[in-house]
Order: sequence, then structure tokens, then C-alpha cells
Amino acid sequence: MSGVLLAPSLLPLAEALAGCFTAPSFVTFQHILAGWIMCLDRHTVTGVLRASGAVGKKHHTSFHRFFRQARWNLDTVGLCLLRLAVKLLPADEHVVLAVDDTLGRHTGKHIRAASMHHDPLMSTRTKAVFHWGHVWVVLAVVVRVPLWDKTFALPVLARLYRTEKLCKKERRPFRKKTELAAEMIAVAATALPARKIRVVGDNAYANRSVVRGLPGNVDFIGRARPDAALFAPPRPQRMGRPRVKGERVPSPAQRARSTDGWSRVKVRVYGRTLRVHVKVFDALWYSVGHGRLMRFAIIRGWPGHKEDDVLCSTDTSLRAEQIIEAYCLRWSLEVTFHEAKGRLGFEDPQNRTERAVERTAPMALVTYTLVVAWYLTVGHHSRSARLLQLPWYTKTVPAFSDMLATLRRETWSQRLSPSSASPRARQKSLAPLLQAVGYAA
Repeated sequence: MSGVLLAPSLLPLAEALAGCFTAPSFVTFQHILAGWIMCLDRHTVTGVLRASGAVGKKHHTSFHRFFRQARWNLDTVGLCLLRLAVKLLPADEHVVLAVDDTLGRHTGKHIRAASMHHDPLMSTRTKAVFHWGHVWVVLAVVVRVPLWDKTFALPVLARLYRTEKLCKKERRPFRKKTELAAEMIAVAATALPARKIRVVGDNAYANRSVVRGLPGNVDFIGRARPDAALFAPPRPQRMGRPRVKGERVPSPAQRARSTDGWSRVKVRVYGRTLRVHVKVFDALWYSVGHGRLMRFAIIRGWPGHKEDDVLCSTDTSLRAEQIIEAYCLRWSLEVTFHEAKGRLGFEDPQNRTERAVERTAPMALVTYTLVVAWYLTVGHHSRSARLLQLPWYTKTVPAFSDMLATLRRETWSQRLSPSSASPRARQKSLAPLLQAVGYAA
């Protein structure tokens, strides 16, 4: 669109979200998206507004109002992103969704909906660290790129988690992180009724809130407890009320002590081929899956893991190596969190109204998904797609930083193209670039 600092090759992806907004809000969204991509300083609303080159084109309060009260829904945007991301996957493969939560650290007591949360990155086994901020539960589509032997987790849905103390203060029902995750999984499964979905999560999400309510087209793979209380399937009986579980069977930790039943398998995880010892068995984890039979894989000899690991899957047809490789895909979401915080300012917005808090920070996740989708579809063919090459450092596989740099180069190339011979027009096109470089952090 004329007047929007947005690469023309990105417009088709942006226009796929047009139905989520009214016409005026969609113009504002394009400015915000352009600003979020081009911003080199803190990604506050005003910082994004300056980077977008939209100062003076619309009143600055309209950009704040876009997050605070405009008529659009974050889930509707997320479902459009979900459909865009699924198009990057082979039609005959499972859609792999990674679920996890992350802490967005903030300062300032007037930040809306903020609380003290456990900080897993700063904490150790002997010392727990807490930080003021927001916790977001995120559901992302995992996209594998065989050519680069790399995976990317593209966020599609997000929920703001509120502590029980905050919910009591605001007189709202408290919802656990796992309940928020289960809600997002159900939304994604409803949007993709014809696709088989595989959700991967860590041990925090291998519980009853997620597993018991799985939709029919969804399976779950996660980390189980070594001391999980397991049971055999119930035996048929002629009289009386049918039993829901059989006899108690050894836990994964007890089974790991036995030397029988181990086998050695080859797995491809984190870009490396490894050989580990595994022991596989099926059982009922009644407290988590109720009467659903689950497959467990005990893993020994995993590099970097001193103790045995236990993974579980609701799909009992999977082999041990398939369970391990699928579970390891969740790590790409951790990389996404790192990039969204470091390069897209996920922790920068400082909103003081409820709806603005729920919408502004997730814009960093929306931008991440659109940037990666753009690069995988058209960006890697553009002239701007150059990897960083230095005398002491050579890249062969693009990271998100390279994708974002490519899109920025593409955007400025279009902006600064000699479309007009007028020096005044060229100076006007160059002004946003000089502004961004001059005030970059």
C-alpha cells in the first residue's frame, strides 16, 4: 500500500490477515508490522511508530488505540497465521505443534496484569529467582526445512497467564497454564479438522489438563515423571461395575533398574545423529490420561543428561526413535522465544490497559511468524538474501537474524529505489533510514 514502509513481496502474507481487521485498522496494522520489522530501538508503540515512517500520516493515538480498543481478535489473527504456517508443511505429514510458556520481564509497578513469576533462566537447582513481568503460554507450528536440516517454531496462538493472587484481586476465575494450553490446542484442532496433529511439550504440560481433553485428531508427546504411578489395562469381567484400571505396575524409575528389555537405537536430534539405549512399554498413567493407554520410552545415554529420561506418547504406534525425535522438536520454540525477545522486543511494550497488554507483546510473535514464512516462500530467492560472511566466520544455513536482515534490506531497497528523479523525493525516502540509524540502540 502506498505510504507504508513494507516490502512488496511481504504484502501477500500481510493481506492474508486483512479479514481480521476493519479497513482503517488494517492500514494501521501494516504500519505497525513495518515498524516492528524495521525498529532498531526498543519496540514500544511509539518506537515502532517512528520506525514505520508513519509519523504525521496518522495521529499517534490511533496506534495506541489499535491495541487498546480496536475491534480485532488475537485468536482470529492466530488462526490465519496457523493456515499460513500449515501451507509450509507437506500435506501427508502430521502438523507438529509445540507448546510452552515464557516469562516477559518488565519493570514498573503500573504495568497492567504483571506479577512476580519464577524465572527459569535465572534460577538454579539450589536457588529460585523470581522476576516481575508477564508469563505467556504459546502454541507454535513446527516447520522442518530438510535442505538446511533445521526447524523453526512459528507462533500462532498465545495466552496471558495470570497468577492466582492476581485473579483474586481482579475477581476473575483463575486458569492454570495447562488449561490455557488445552484451550489453544482445541482451537487449533477445530481449525484443522482434516489434519492429524501432534503436540509436543515438556513435563509441565504432560498432565491431566492437556492429555485428558485432547481432541480426536490430536496426540501428545511429552516428558513423564520417573516415579509416575502406572497401571495395567483393566481385565474383562463378567459381573459388577467395569474396572477403569488394572493392577499397579512398576514405575519408569523401577523399570530402569532392570537390565532386561534395553535396546540401542539411532536418533537424529538437534542436527546430530546419536545412539542411545531405550526401553519401551505401554501402560495406563491414570492420573494423567485416565483410561487411555500410553507408550513410555526410558532413555539412557542421552548426551548432556546425567540421569535417565522418560518420554510418553498417547500414540502407541510410535517407535522409540520417533517419540524422541518428535519431542526434541519442541526446542525450536525456545529458540523462537530467544529471538523474539532479543530481536523483536517481545519484552519491550509497557502497557497500562488490559487489552493493550494482551495484544501488544504478541505482535512480536506475529512478526516472527510472518518473517520466517516470508523467507521460506519468497525471501530466500531475493537478491537481498545474503548470509553473513566474515574472514573468521562463514555461514551456510540462515538463522532468524539473517531472515530479518534480508527482509530489512529488501524493504529499504524498495523504499530507496530511484522511482523519482526529484532530489526532494529521494531525501524524503531516505529520512526514515537516517532516523532509524541515528537513534538505534
